[in-house]
Amino acid sequence: MVIMNTLPFYIAHGAGAGHNNPFLKRLCEKISEQRKHTIIPVTFSYMQEQELSGKRRPPPRFNTLIPEYSDLIKHEQACIVGGKSMGGRVATQLTELAMVKAVVCFGFPFYPAGKPEKNRLSFLSELQVPCLIIQGTRDQLGSYEWVNQQSLPNLVEIIWVEGADHDFKTLKKHGKTINDTISELATSTHNWLQANT
Repeated sequence: MVIMNTLPFYIAHGAGAGHNNPFLKRLCEKISEQRKHTIIPVTFSYMQEQELSGKRRPPPRFNTLIPEYSDLIKHEQACIVGGKSMGGRVATQLTELAMVKAVVCFGFPFYPAGKPEKNRLSFLSELQVPCLIIQGTRDQLGSYEWVNQQSLPNLVEIIWVEGADHDFKTLKKHGKTINDTISELATSTHNWLQANT
C-alpha cells in the first residue's frame, strides 16, 4: 500500500529559468518542509545545456518535453507531478500514466502574454486526475477576469493569489514579500494534496 502523503513530488521549471532560480528553489524547500517528503526537481535537457553554457536558449518543441518528463517518473509506483508555468503545462499531459496521482501547476500559462485568443485550455481537457492551479490575479498569461469566464474541467481547482503576477510578485500595496507568497503557495499546495491524494 502506498501512503499518499509520502508520495514523491516532481516539479519542473518554467521556460526561461531553471531550478537555480531563487523563487523555484525556495518554493521547493518550503513544500518539502511542509509535506515531509521528497521534492524531485525536473530540469529539461535544454535547460541543463543552458546552465552549463551560460547562453540562454528557447525551449525545444513542446511535444518533446512530454516524453522527457515521463521518462523521469516511469520507475515510480505513484507520484505527484507539477511545475512552474511551462513545466506545469507539461505535467498536465502525463495524467494518463498510472503512477500519476495529482498535478500541481504554479502559474499555468493559459495563453501567451497578451493573446488570450490563442488559449491553451485544451491542455486541461484530458486530465485523468485532480489538478491544482495556483494563479496570481495579475498573471499576464491567465488573468483572474479571463480565467473566470472559461469553463474548466471538474478536476481542475484554482487557488488565486491576490495581486500576484506570473512570477508571483505582488504590488507594494499588498504588503507581502515574495517569501510570504512562497509560504502561502506551499501551504495551499500542502492542504490541497492532503485533501486530494
